[in-house]
Amino acid sequence: MLTNDAGHDVHVHITNYQDRYYGGGAMLRLYHFDLDRNTIDVETISPWILGQDPSRRNALERQEIELTDANNRFSVPIDFAERFAGFAPVPVRPARPAKPMLVRGTVAYWRFDQGRADGTAVPDGFRIDDLSGLGNHLTRVTLGGSPADALRWTDAHHPDQPAHASLFFNGAKQPARGAYLSTAAGAPLNFATFESGYTIEAFVKLPANVRSINHAWMSILCRMGAGKDAGKTGGDPSEPLATLSMSDGMALQWAVFPGNQNGISTNWGHEMRADEWFHVAVVNDGRTTTLYVDGAELLRNPSTPAIGLAASGEPWFVGAYHYDRIIEQGFYGWLGDIRIVSRPLPVSAFLNA
Repeated sequence: MLTNDAGHDVHVHITNYQDRYYGGGAMLRLYHFDLDRNTIDVETISPWILGQDPSRRNALERQEIELTDANNRFSVPIDFAERFAGFAPVPVRPARPAKPMLVRGTVAYWRFDQGRADGTAVPDGFRIDDLSGLGNHLTRVTLGGSPADALRWTDAHHPDQPAHASLFFNGAKQPARGAYLSTAAGAPLNFATFESGYTIEAFVKLPANVRSINHAWMSILCRMGAGKDAGKTGGDPSEPLATLSMSDGMALQWAVFPGNQNGISTNWGHEMRADEWFHVAVVNDGRTTTLYVDGAELLRNPSTPAIGLAASGEPWFVGAYHYDRIIEQGFYGWLGDIRIVSRPLPVSAFLNA
């Protein structure tokens, strides 16, 4: 490893295959530059042997098709944006005002750019205005025994997030700790059933140590009221009416009691990487629901019709999960802009588009 005049690491690789079988067998080392993963993947293969009829390869040729030892197959992490910033700086996407985000059908839009200094605690009872104009404001609620800084403003944000700010929720469970945000009693959103479809979006970042502490099933967004409160008896009627949660493996889960079903309808995502921002969207077209991460459709979406959301007329929570009407834990991580729209949106209209 060398260091150049700019202080960057320079990886020096020297390869020599001429002493291997058949003078190296036209062996090539390939470098794959993956800009999304910030990784250079290295592999060593023989295109000449690969091009032969497999049934005619001898034992030595079969051994030389690909070299898979640590010296010939490996990955090199590199931050491409930082490494080459001096050559072609990547422009930072500027913050965007709220008004263009208020697409037709927006029933709630919350962002956390209230102008407070990074690290400032959100005061107990502080109101986060609903920018849709429909009055679905959020207010801080503190779980018993939790400190003032259990919920605080930060400058951290997803690079494609409209507001360049977020809230950090320092929640936990057993016992339930932290702080969360709640709509007020009587807020219009509490009674919304979304029979014609909906789109729910949020920007999320999980801390690097999220898996070393028990935060299984913490909620990004949760609706107060259990299934039984809306007359549901299938599945587990003590589960929340709706919850966008992180599983025990930190996989996304959207679990709801639809208006047309007696039990729970669940969309599953994959395990999310910690210490990285992502955008999640839940889209219901009036019949079926699809889960998206960073604009990519996920796989495990139920095909059974799930029309609307059951409601008990009670608040929505941001950053808290309840079971059988008892709040069991606060969220642990960062949450950025959250928007709820009363119709299905295409990917091109998502907040990160």
